[in-house]
Amino acid sequence: MKAGFAKAPITPPPGTAMLGFWSRDKQGGCRGVHDDIHARAAYIEHDGEPVLIMGFDLCFVGREEADRFKGAIGSKLDLSPRQILLNASHSHVGPAVPSAAFADYLPPDRLYVRELEAATVSAACAARDAAREVSIWAGATRSALPMNRRKAGEDGRVSMRPNPEGVVCDHLPVCLLKDADGEPVCLLFSVSCHPSTISGFEISADYPGPAMDALDAHLGGACSLFLQGCGGDAKPSVIGAGESRWRRASWDDVADAGRMVAHEVVAALDAGLDRCEPRVATRLIEMQWPLAEAATREDCEAVLADPEAEDLRHLWARQMVTLMDRGWQPPSAAPIICHGIKLADGVRLVALEGEAVAEFGLQMLGFYDDGVTFPLGYSNGTGLYLVTTPMLAEGGYEAESYFEYGLPAPLAGGQEGILDAALKELATGGID
Repeated sequence: MKAGFAKAPITPPPGTAMLGFWSRDKQGGCRGVHDDIHARAAYIEHDGEPVLIMGFDLCFVGREEADRFKGAIGSKLDLSPRQILLNASHSHVGPAVPSAAFADYLPPDRLYVRELEAATVSAACAARDAAREVSIWAGATRSALPMNRRKAGEDGRVSMRPNPEGVVCDHLPVCLLKDADGEPVCLLFSVSCHPSTISGFEISADYPGPAMDALDAHLGGACSLFLQGCGGDAKPSVIGAGESRWRRASWDDVADAGRMVAHEVVAALDAGLDRCEPRVATRLIEMQWPLAEAATREDCEAVLADPEAEDLRHLWARQMVTLMDRGWQPPSAAPIICHGIKLADGVRLVALEGEAVAEFGLQMLGFYDDGVTFPLGYSNGTGLYLVTTPMLAEGGYEAESYFEYGLPAPLAGGQEGILDAALKELATGGID
């Protein structure tokens, strides 16, 4: 096995639109930089089969941009889409990349996306060029950072509040690639928790940034690569512990969250990882997650006529009417990519396109009951909030936010069985 690592800066210029908080995003672009953000790449090859794993300090990499970047990388490195995984950390203090409701459905800054593409390709090529012989080691621990953010009130309605008793995916997988001298080449690790610790107009990687900085310092050089897991319904416990509402965060809270994760990863390294037999395989599936009955033109016009409907709902309704006027037929399902990458016997990454909640991470871990599994969301596109069937009945932001993703209806249910079928297809295709 050979592996190489590289990173490239992707910090945007002042004035670039931000993505992550609607009330902030509509007030203008970024005004400063708290810490630089990056695209990071791990190029791994075994027995003639290469794979590229990339992590971005961004809220999302949309499907349109993901396809564009994969095409640009593929033309340089002769890789197919199934051999390239693009994962966004989901930092809420970064630039807007996909066209989204939070960004008024406006296209992202054309010049910034062009610069982002160049940085992505540069990091990918540099990682390939740096590849050298490695051994692969893996293990897993647990993280105390994720805290469930779906809390039911006395009326039964779910709101976004700290819920220490709620379900989280606290799995923290670690994979270390070391050269012949025992020096680290790349460290992959994942936490399933929203990097929405802080808001404001300064660009930042949120907690994954200080986590990677601390791990790079511990390992003696830049090599760490954070991958966002299934944290669609989790926020950092540093701003929720002992609180009835999420506490307004400071930059010290962001640093504390990063240090917490770094300490957990270092503890796993110190406890010892298992050496694994290299074996690379890749598989990519596009699932179809059924939607409920689509909103009609009359439904949308009623929203537009309702003065009490929030601005974001009005924006969605106008978008739906505009599309219908152009002959658009509302889809009956949401296309969701399920991407599997096997790095070694018993070491695999399973990535979903969308904001996967904790239960789907646990479902993936239950399916692969041996070895080390990285259950990931936020990969290869935007998707929508990937919620469970019971959540649709419970309501709450995650279940009701489909309109923010430009969809005409919420999920219809039954997605657990669809994911299980996809996992079985991955397994028969070599992601075992």
